[in-house]
Amino acid sequence: MPHAAPPPRLPGSRPAHLGRSGFFDPAEPQRPWAGEVELHRFLAGGDGDRERFRVPRPIGYWDARRGPLVVPADPAAFASDLTSVPAALSWLVPTTGRHLPAALLHDGLTAGADGPPSYLAAAPVDRVAADRVFRSALRDLGVSRLRRGVMWAGVSVWSALAGPLRRTWRGWLAACATAAVVLVLGTLSTVDLFDVADVLPWMGARAWWVELGTGALAALVVPLLPAPLWGRRWRAGAVAGVAAAFLLHVTVAVVLVSAGFAAADALTDGRPRQALRWAAAGAGLAGAVVGTVALAR
Repeated sequence: MPHAAPPPRLPGSRPAHLGRSGFFDPAEPQRPWAGEVELHRFLAGGDGDRERFRVPRPIGYWDARRGPLVVPADPAAFASDLTSVPAALSWLVPTTGRHLPAALLHDGLTAGADGPPSYLAAAPVDRVAADRVFRSALRDLGVSRLRRGVMWAGVSVWSALAGPLRRTWRGWLAACATAAVVLVLGTLSTVDLFDVADVLPWMGARAWWVELGTGALAALVVPLLPAPLWGRRWRAGAVAGVAAAFLLHVTVAVVLVSAGFAAADALTDGRPRQALRWAAAGAGLAGAVVGTVALAR
């Protein structure tokens, strides 16, 4: 009968062969890490429709500020969905790739809020610190500056919204304010660009290429206005707002197409209630856009 794998441990000193990525194998910390990540897939949820992964062989990361971090602390009790990203943005941030070890590290540092920590570290790691470690790990893995900035902003915003409303109402207020600014002004800028109405002073009745330039400048500046509402996450809120402004049109289009396909797929599969929910979601988004255009006119 095979012996169970020994529990993971923190190395007593910095691994001698720590590579540029900063990751190491806790079982053999002195061996150069070749990027191996072992995953076991299983299905969760009531109908077994949610894909999850276990990490039977823990991974370690050496952070410049906190030293060694190892996840998961208990491989049998830990599960991950890899990179948590909405389906409408999977074209921008795929589920797996160069960033996968950093995503698993972040999952391990932030899971287990209602139980024992799912990581090993010399000192407790709160969510803000976990988000910073995630950004550092992305950098060390060679993820580009722009992509890791967007990914870090995304997890930081989610961290601000995760948990009971009594603790996260400030984050939700900031998120709603940022979304309102981006959706309303993004729609009005588009309306102004195509000369449907003249509503924004920075657009005006100018040549299309001038309006395109001033609209892009506004997309870079205006989403910064709600950033102070994010508190100590204001940098992440600012990056998320600017990214949302520049990705607004393609994201709305992808969401509408995805909602229509999901509704048709559920209907042909004999799930009319789910089809109705998807159709209502798509109609609600389309109605919000049409309503904003109508008010502008």
